[in-house]
Amino acid sequence: MLIVAVHDVAPSTLDDVRWLLSRLDAAGVQRRVLKVVPAEPDASPTQLDELGDLVAREAALGSEVVLHGWSHRAEGPPRGSAVARLRARHFAGTSAEFLTLPAVEMERRLREGLARLTGWGAAVSGFCPPAWLATPELAPAARRAGLRYLLTLRGLRDLADGRWLTLPPIGYMGVGGLEESLVAVGGWLVSQPLRLVVAPGVHRVFLHPQGARSSRSCTRVLDHVASLAGTGSIGTYRELLHA
Repeated sequence: MLIVAVHDVAPSTLDDVRWLLSRLDAAGVQRRVLKVVPAEPDASPTQLDELGDLVAREAALGSEVVLHGWSHRAEGPPRGSAVARLRARHFAGTSAEFLTLPAVEMERRLREGLARLTGWGAAVSGFCPPAWLATPELAPAARRAGLRYLLTLRGLRDLADGRWLTLPPIGYMGVGGLEESLVAVGGWLVSQPLRLVVAPGVHRVFLHPQGARSSRSCTRVLDHVASLAGTGSIGTYRELLHA
């Protein structure tokens, strides 16, 4: 199964998201996962309406919509483990929203985000914290909010029974420079060999819209997606969870 996720689907990224979706259409990936930010700061009512229209259209075509934070903005200093704080410092910029929140605020944002996406016509069962970063308080907060699973860099966590599906990813981060190169090297030299051991038959690919049109790294990932699209089924995380 090939699962392709477009991250940071937000009012400010809509033009680049539409470009990515058109490239995925051309590659034969008409069903994908959209990780949606429903309340980006400074979004105008018109931009939110456009985002809602895109979410509704993609959901109607069979794509899966995943909640991807509320604002996608950190609300203070990072919390959690030293490793998580280090990842936030070097890879997350100001986006590690759920690494900066107490449990009560996490749950509130999850519930409000689910309500907004549901109002746009999407059936949502999964959550991916921005930058894949959150404190351990996220899992119980997400369970209370009615979510079925979490997505992290490691893979998919089933909130019903706590089991993990380890899914090493490759993809395009949209950060540029040395960090982008490190992501690419890690994906091809570590994630891909590991995938053959822990998740044979499943290809997990992520794409960020930032800088995608002019990025050689993004082009390489899209070419890889196109090569995989004709060799097996294309699915979503929700389908993989229930398989």
